[in-house]
Amino acid sequence: MDHLYNLASILTPVGKALDAQAEPKTADNVGLAGIPERLELFLPDEISVANVAPILNALATAPAGQKIELHLRHNGGGDVDQMIELIKNLHETKAIVEITFSRYVMSAAATIWLWFRVWPTERVQSLPPRKPGVVMYHRPRLGDGMYVCFTDEMDDGHLLKGHFEKKFKLFDLLFEEMYLRMLASGNEGQPAPVPEESKLNELNGLSYRHAIYRMRDSYYGNQDCLIPV
Repeated sequence: MDHLYNLASILTPVGKALDAQAEPKTADNVGLAGIPERLELFLPDEISVANVAPILNALATAPAGQKIELHLRHNGGGDVDQMIELIKNLHETKAIVEITFSRYVMSAAATIWLWFRVWPTERVQSLPPRKPGVVMYHRPRLGDGMYVCFTDEMDDGHLLKGHFEKKFKLFDLLFEEMYLRMLASGNEGQPAPVPEESKLNELNGLSYRHAIYRMRDSYYGNQDCLIPV
């Protein structure tokens, strides 16, 4: 549960709400008559205020025990503030939520799916896709058309730097946990020896380095990373 306290320190106003899920009250899971057997919520295309608002309302008003599928359908990411708000509400909801995706999830959308895949709670978990899909993850950035700016490229005195650095620590936190798990995972997610970081010199004179270590270099080099699912 350490990640919850780290997230709470990054998002100070939400600390108590996140901690509240650690001890769910089973007494609330009564009186389910009249509740739809399964509620399907769709979050397509992008993470935006318009798309996320109805999801937040459904999570907040769902009675205890309501089963919900939150489907991220070919979602390319978007607003980080809305992404954080959705993660907060998923920790607070009384519903039982399964997060799914189809085709691809990227950036902020990938973060939502990966968060509850790496750190499922008693009520919220991310399920693997039924068909092969693409999960693209990268450090947060500001965009202006085809131009992008990452936090570590901002001048130290810029008004936005401190604001974004504090908020975006959760991306690095999640990546490091994924990175460690991928290193120790073999075929089909089975435990495997952690590969050596040193280059492997082949007989043909070429030097090779494990792809997971290269992925970490790419991530901290502000490049896109494809996460195997």
